[in-house]
Amino acid sequence: MDRSIVSPLVSLLTIFLILASPAAAQSTGTVTGRVTDAETGRPLPGVNVLVDGAAAGPRGTSTGPAGRFRLGPLEAGTYTLQARFVGYAPRSREVEVPAGDSVRVRFALSPRTVGLEAVEVTARRETPGASEQLQKADIQEANPRDAGELFRTMAGASAVRRGPVGLDPVVRGLRSGQVGVYVDGMRTMPAGPARMDSPLSHTGPSTMQSIEVAKGPYALTWGGSQLSAVRVETNDLFSVPPGEVLSGRMKTGYDTNFNSYDVTGTADGRAGAFAYRVDGAYRRGNAYESGGGREVPADFLNRELRAKVGYKLGDNQRLTAGGGYQQQDDVAYPGRLLNAVFFKSGRGRIGYEYTPGTGLVRSVTAKAYGYQTLHTMNNEGKVTYASEDFPGPPLRVAVNADITTFGGRVATELALSPDLRLKVGADAYRAYRDAERPFQVVMNGEPKTPGFYESNQIWPGVSIADAGVFAQATRLFGAVEATGTVRADAVWAGADEAQVTDVYLDIAEPGDGSLDAEQLDQQDLTVSGAVRLSAPLSEAWTLSAGGGTAVRTAGALERYADRFPSNKAQTSSEFIGDPTLDPERSWQADLELKARYDRAAFKVSSFARHLSNYITLGPAPDVEPMLPLPIFAEGPFRYTNGTATYYGGEATASVAVLPSLTASAGASYLWGQNRETNQPALGVAPLRGTLGLRWEPPEGRFYVEGTL
Repeated sequence: MDRSIVSPLVSLLTIFLILASPAAAQSTGTVTGRVTDAETGRPLPGVNVLVDGAAAGPRGTSTGPAGRFRLGPLEAGTYTLQARFVGYAPRSREVEVPAGDSVRVRFALSPRTVGLEAVEVTARRETPGASEQLQKADIQEANPRDAGELFRTMAGASAVRRGPVGLDPVVRGLRSGQVGVYVDGMRTMPAGPARMDSPLSHTGPSTMQSIEVAKGPYALTWGGSQLSAVRVETNDLFSVPPGEVLSGRMKTGYDTNFNSYDVTGTADGRAGAFAYRVDGAYRRGNAYESGGGREVPADFLNRELRAKVGYKLGDNQRLTAGGGYQQQDDVAYPGRLLNAVFFKSGRGRIGYEYTPGTGLVRSVTAKAYGYQTLHTMNNEGKVTYASEDFPGPPLRVAVNADITTFGGRVATELALSPDLRLKVGADAYRAYRDAERPFQVVMNGEPKTPGFYESNQIWPGVSIADAGVFAQATRLFGAVEATGTVRADAVWAGADEAQVTDVYLDIAEPGDGSLDAEQLDQQDLTVSGAVRLSAPLSEAWTLSAGGGTAVRTAGALERYADRFPSNKAQTSSEFIGDPTLDPERSWQADLELKARYDRAAFKVSSFARHLSNYITLGPAPDVEPMLPLPIFAEGPFRYTNGTATYYGGEATASVAVLPSLTASAGASYLWGQNRETNQPALGVAPLRGTLGLRWEPPEGRFYVEGTL
């Protein structure tokens, strides 16, 4: 454990909580929110939002181009908000405006004229730090083939292509195990040892309600062992109006660029306290022609079925359960040694929520989950499979992998005073990985394992478990909102000694020594923390600053790889793991300035990051390659600790030039250097800029959008 930072972090949180004692609060607050179509999730511009109960009489405003509105200042107290729009049933909600604070409200208007009960709305606090979000309407409009495509539309985020149905998220240069991924609170990881799938490639975009990206050490309440994080919430159970027992939707489309098509369908309903939802999808892709007329293999077949059920125990309590199964077959990976035969992924979860909304305890949540993904790849159809296409005897290469994960979480949020919120909780998961790589040479028509092939183990029965506790305090100092978070984690990592070869123990230790079998089992104790300050400069402009440190421990390949390709490197060389690698620590500072007007919005953000014990790659000149293939001629290399530095920033702007015409622009820049090799750090994207123009008539029935 990095003991040098424990005392400062504990002292920081202690001082923060002491300073957070109740003080005289401002006497007014504001209400902000968004209005969307309940069926499509699209934002509704021009909606009248009225507030009743104000001291000066009824007040109101209308939503802007993105469906957003702002009301205030309002005297602290209870108000009734009503959203009204032609062609939609009006919706009302009672809200309590706290002194010196802002309350968030979301309305989903149903396009009906008959009387219906209000669609239930939920308000989620933004992550207290640099973050980006996409909502249901954004996801539907993007119509992505997979979730990874959505990251390329978000400032500070990008993605690495992992075949035709997988894009791995990259967040300000952080990638692979540095980015934690959560789906409905489940810590999600890829099944392929070489990361031929991404953590999100087993969740169809049609099932996604929202995506949030924490661009630094600000997701400490989500989970541990990560330097940034992505959180996906799937479609809400209780968005259906009460009494609507059955409703359904179906959608199909064809992508000419990638010669692929998909069909998705949903059935949902509510009856009394019970609600359910079923989502299904069928997607198929085929080879397509590039701009130069060259055929690019991009075949895949994807089937998915997911279901959720929920039961309201009362106005403030609910039980939910869900599960799903997805299978991908015959996934082509052009330019790679292997293609995927299949991915089979099944998952299930159960959860409890208590959200009274008033009093000391504002929420209690608990959930447990489990999932398994099975995966097989081979070289059938590749040039190495037949001797006439390969300068050598035919090869039979395969990868068989299994990842099984169980986890859970419990958290509560307390309102200690009108100005002070405290969230405390704990979470844990255990991931078991087992993978092997059979390798045979065909001689005289007979496949045989060659004598030089010393081991077929990739993940030798690897178990990694993480258990953590966290506390987050949010305090208002006048108009300034301050948030401090601290987290402690214990991590256990180990491998099945019976599957680990003596050769690996010899080469995993640099030099002439060798590892003891006892060193396969490792424990790490880590502490992370972050602080965020946000202050309004005016009614439209807000300045935010933050900083913190987060830790992630080495992954399965980084610890136990026996001359296997790395999913972090830009080369096909073989790499050697080290069970004794130190945890990677990030130190990051952020500054953000944003403004929001009725017809315009701007945001500029910048950051600087230093990685100590950066898990990087170094030469292993004393080790011979396991496979005598041309692609492995360079190397082997080994995982080692080093240092790295990053800095960069993003800027976005959107302006409603006309009531029906919106112009947008964005730019991002990232610089990163590996201090050990004095070379650019992995994951650094080039300077990027976008320009967009969107025309959408006031009725919102269709739109035309172009992006450059």
